[in-house]
Amino acid sequence: MIAHLTGLPLPTRTALSTLVLVLTALTGTGLILAAMVRLRCAPIVYVLSLLLTVPATLLALALPAFWWTGMTAPAQGLLLVPLLALPLTLPLRALPANWTATAQELGAPLSRRLTLLWWPLLKKPVLTSLVLAFVFGILQ
Repeated sequence: MIAHLTGLPLPTRTALSTLVLVLTALTGTGLILAAMVRLRCAPIVYVLSLLLTVPATLLALALPAFWWTGMTAPAQGLLLVPLLALPLTLPLRALPANWTATAQELGAPLSRRLTLLWWPLLKKPVLTSLVLAFVFGILQ
């Protein structure tokens, strides 16, 4: 989009590059989410996401204007990870440390913990991240 607005030659964009961007961004966000849950480092990731969201997002939008190769879409996806991780850090920041341990001690299997604990907590942030990923994939 930046290349089109500035009058630079517009490289051909395919649905495949959009799909690669979205999959890369969601994979990186999923890895960050798994690390936040496992390591209990949501406050640190929250601060890092706040610091990196604006510069990384602007760089992801401007990247096709000055660097268009086969690796542009995955690079844009990785640059969008702080933006997509930010909504996920908000509910995890205030989460009690022993929340999952209590559910395990009460005998809740993983499937019940996912459906009764994690999905209600992360439903809106996950959907927000999905929408943002697809919007930026289309804006690419």
